[in-house]
Amino acid sequence: MAAKTPLHLTLCSQLFYPELVSTGQTLTELCEVLAQRQLHIQVLCAPPSILHQDRVHSHMTHHDIHIRRLKATQFPKSSFWGRLINQLTYTMSLLFYLLTHSDPSPLLCVTNPPFLAGFVGLIARIQKRPFIYLIFDVYPDTAIQLKVLSRFNPITLLWRFFNQVTYRCATEIIVIGRCMKGHIEAELPRSCLGKLRLIPVWANDPLIQAPLTRAQSPLLTQWPFPEKFVVLYSGNMGRFHDLLSIVKAARSLQSHSDIVFLFVGDGHQKPIIQDYVTQEQLQNCHFSPYVQRDELGTLFSKSSLGLVSLAPNQIGLSVPSKTFGLLAAGLPIIGLLPSESEIAYLLTETQSGCVSPPGDETQLANLILALYQDPQSCQDMAQNAQNAIASQYGIRHVADQYESLIRAYQSPPVS
Repeated sequence: MAAKTPLHLTLCSQLFYPELVSTGQTLTELCEVLAQRQLHIQVLCAPPSILHQDRVHSHMTHHDIHIRRLKATQFPKSSFWGRLINQLTYTMSLLFYLLTHSDPSPLLCVTNPPFLAGFVGLIARIQKRPFIYLIFDVYPDTAIQLKVLSRFNPITLLWRFFNQVTYRCATEIIVIGRCMKGHIEAELPRSCLGKLRLIPVWANDPLIQAPLTRAQSPLLTQWPFPEKFVVLYSGNMGRFHDLLSIVKAARSLQSHSDIVFLFVGDGHQKPIIQDYVTQEQLQNCHFSPYVQRDELGTLFSKSSLGLVSLAPNQIGLSVPSKTFGLLAAGLPIIGLLPSESEIAYLLTETQSGCVSPPGDETQLANLILALYQDPQSCQDMAQNAQNAIASQYGIRHVADQYESLIRAYQSPPVS
């Protein structure tokens, strides 16, 4: 059998290794698998938003992935203006680099920053390069729902026009959920409908399903919840997650001393729920910063139940990627999200968890208590979760789809 032609790809994303934020971590995992398949990947990213710059080189190779870290500011991401300036400076650096370093490899660009893809698409069209547009979050709709922008703000109208330019420049448009697919279909020009394809989010199941030993993991030696039923929320605590209902459910479950709530990560809402916990003097809620990627499997293995959340106004605009790591770990899941969302569909179809309406802390508390009292249901959901990963959402299944897509847009070898 003849060897496969080497593939080439340039990835444009503000976040990448060693980022702990979901987008950077998810893309790193996918690229690691693709690199194992002889895909030559160049990543054009920004300095990390969580780790200090002096810990990361501007040029580095990670698992055969060539990472070029462009110059950009590193203001705290908890500040809106700081985050915006970080995005703008990264975008300017990236556009300058692309304009001065042309090559024929396909460009894969994600919605991070959310306004980046249109500029990259225009450059790809000028340079006649394939342009793959991967939509993780839908803008400006997300900003409108969060009341950051109004529907008829001039910035909103300009952004919508620029989205149309992006769609027309794209060779392929990838969405990560059925509800998102329907939303984007309604916006696409008719001539672009054939470009749209659904590829789900993935879990790095080999990593998550191989937790570290006690000797390898500081987490295990410091784990403060022996023999407890640990309800875990891990990841971004952003504006469009219903975290207040979780801490309110924790308040109603205070009398159950075996049930504890662990929040791992960071984001806009973290200080809000920490203030609530302090005000209500809750002893069953605990907070931790992000853990390293190789500690995720260990964290999940010590937890009993996973939580994911999405606000009702975010249907079709976002898909919580943390869900897939929980599935891979075999954790039963409660989705605090609308029944019409992609994750609600997934949990129902795979029978790997339950769905609770956002804003209803009473039902959430009742579901947590029911699972705490029914270990067999937890075991059944856990097995169903791992079956779903094995059959559809494991990283190798998704990498197959990306490899096939990228292979279709390789330039023929020069004779």
